[in-house]
Amino acid sequence: MQYAEEAREGRQNQVYDEDNVRQVAGCIPIDPRTNRVLLITSSKHEGVWVLHLYCFCKQPKGGWENDETQAQAAARETWEEAGVRGTITRQIGTFVETTKKGSAKAHHCIFEMHINEIMKKWPEKKKRERRWFTFDEALVVTASKPYMQEALRSSSLNPAAVHH
Repeated sequence: MQYAEEAREGRQNQVYDEDNVRQVAGCIPIDPRTNRVLLITSSKHEGVWVLHLYCFCKQPKGGWENDETQAQAAARETWEEAGVRGTITRQIGTFVETTKKGSAKAHHCIFEMHINEIMKKWPEKKKRERRWFTFDEALVVTASKPYMQEALRSSSLNPAAVHH
């Protein structure tokens, strides 16, 4: 996969379903040696930690664009927002982000990625912080994002989950 020096901008290629719900792809990037997850700060909300897939303007929710597969979009967004490259090991599932009124805002297709490389420079380095978290710590800091917590609970990080 090619990694660009700058993040993609704009939403003109983003994908929406027949109900006009945004289709998003992203990763849970894991260091398999330490069993920790790398989270990034939100570009919209100071002090909020998120998975590598969220962004609303061009976001790490990396809007899945129509010229790439979901897995390619997830890997690209993880590179652009967190500066890591890795191997997608499996698709965890699709998780629904809802509005305050309870309607679907976005469908997040989330993959698990084992990190191979952590870069010192990446496209959104000046916009975001990144930090390692244990499974339990990640659940605490993503408390405002129930769909992220659901994805984390479905990942191999969860000691109680059964994985196939």
